Amino acid sequence: MKNSIELRQDRAELIGKADSMLNLAKDETRDFTNDEQVSYDGVMQNIDKLAKDIQVVERQEKLNAEISASPVTHSVQNDTMANERRDYSLFKAVNGLMNNNLSGLEKEMHEEAIQEARSTGATINGIGIPSSLQYESRAGIVSEGSSSIAPTTLGAFQDGLREAAIYEQVGATVLNGLAANTEIPVVGANSAAYIDGENANATDVGNNFSSITLSPKRIGGFVDLSKQLMMQVGTGAEAAIVRDLGRSIGEAMNAAMFKIGNVSGADQSIGEYSVGNVSPTAYVAGSSTVADMLTMEEALAEAKGLQGNLAYVVNPVNMKDIRTGALVSSISAVQDSKASFNGYPIVFSTGCEKRAASHKDSMAIFGDFSKLYVGNYGVLDIMVDPYTQGIKGAVRLVLNKYASFGVSNGASFVKCLLKHTA
Repeated sequence: MKNSIELRQDRAELIGKADSMLNLAKDETRDFTNDEQVSYDGVMQNIDKLAKDIQVVERQEKLNAEISASPVTHSVQNDTMANERRDYSLFKAVNGLMNNNLSGLEKEMHEEAIQEARSTGATINGIGIPSSLQYESRAGIVSEGSSSIAPTTLGAFQDGLREAAIYEQVGATVLNGLAANTEIPVVGANSAAYIDGENANATDVGNNFSSITLSPKRIGGFVDLSKQLMMQVGTGAEAAIVRDLGRSIGEAMNAAMFKIGNVSGADQSIGEYSVGNVSPTAYVAGSSTVADMLTMEEALAEAKGLQGNLAYVVNPVNMKDIRTGALVSSISAVQDSKASFNGYPIVFSTGCEKRAASHKDSMAIFGDFSKLYVGNYGVLDIMVDPYTQGIKGAVRLVLNKYASFGVSNGASFVKCLLKHTA
């Protein structure tokens, strides 16, 4: 059997052939003849068959890559596939779409994204990037001598997303490549054990099972791209642009997850969710913030939730009070590669917002973030808008990503409004 690149090329040719047949009938404002219909149906069957063959071959190629952990033992086939994917260029795709001459790997990936979106009932309105290319950006690393080179464009996007997205830093459960609503089973109550009499009936421990459903929500971000920069395209410039798109998407997800009130159209935020609340104590400089945080830990322990991927998410405005208060109280609050408080990681983010009414308090959340589920759906759709910033010689790229999140167990989190100095 051919390798995945060769199969994709064959499939792209068939898709082009089917498109030409359809366009001929449209141009002549008629239906297919019987012979044309039979031929078209045959081409479509072969397209579907090649899609299945590609899935099988790519899965095996990925397994082969996992086995080849040594940096010097990669097959020519795997190197070819990874090099092809590493050569994907967003700038080339943008230019191709604007000039109506999309070609090569960028066209192939775009057509794959269209097919993937169609299978989920969605449509692509700009440049499509399929999920196979997105999630391979971290796993599909090619080793050449002593250096490892990841796919530039999508690697930069995922890096930017990880840098900005709180959930990537606190150990949320991330589900990639989802295609439809996803139901996650949840144990509704903690199991309990009882001591029963020797001949008494066993006590019902009362486990109730429920579920949460993740369904795709659109998250958008944009970046303005100079036309001159596109003409002087280089991997560094392209990676920087795409990284900014990743950061903007990550920051939008932060706001949706941790806002005190819900963001319109998004899933229910943890800040709004009916999770454990801790009333803040009256503010005393250098001590009260620490007291509130320790109370949050105590409340979670009493709820039997002091386990799992425990972390704090706090607004940066509380950073000074946490550190000075910790020193006064002899509590460990260190800053090495990451911040921590009392042994638990802290992520400081403006996504955990200040309350607008007074700006004297801000949301703080502590809990087991493995109970926060994040689902990533299908393709990335990047719309190319040459008009909005056209007077400035710029093109606006608008990225649409579909994602969802939900909390499987509210008892695994506590939250409070931390006071802070002006």
